[in-house]
Amino acid sequence: MRILACALCLICLGIGSAFASEVVPGEYMVLFKAREAVMDFDGSDRDVAVSVMLDFQAEYLSVRYGVEVKNSFSAISRSSGKGMFFVISDRAAIDGKFETELLEDMRSDPFIEAVSPNEVQKMISTPVGTSKKGI
Repeated sequence: MRILACALCLICLGIGSAFASEVVPGEYMVLFKAREAVMDFDGSDRDVAVSVMLDFQAEYLSVRYGVEVKNSFSAISRSSGKGMFFVISDRAAIDGKFETELLEDMRSDPFIEAVSPNEVQKMISTPVGTSKKGI
């Protein structure tokens, strides 16, 4: 019985490590607080409101924090009224102290709801139809 329990623990540890994530230095996901005014619009009017909101928020991130906005997620913003961005900071990628300060500053910003480092999730297997060279 003891051997079975040890074997199960080893299997669980192996599976857990297969799902381990790795933080990418200098890369972040930023979520702004909801802008209720955007949600008051419908159809193409909401699309315009979301586009303007995302432009302003991207500029804010660039000017205030010196990050480069690589992507915005307009579908999430359209449905929630919250601007969501993938940003990078070259300086934070090489300077751990600056990265800590940048995260603290963004997380304490009254306009920002959440900031999290970008994480790479490791797969447990290779998807069908792909090679390991292509991953």
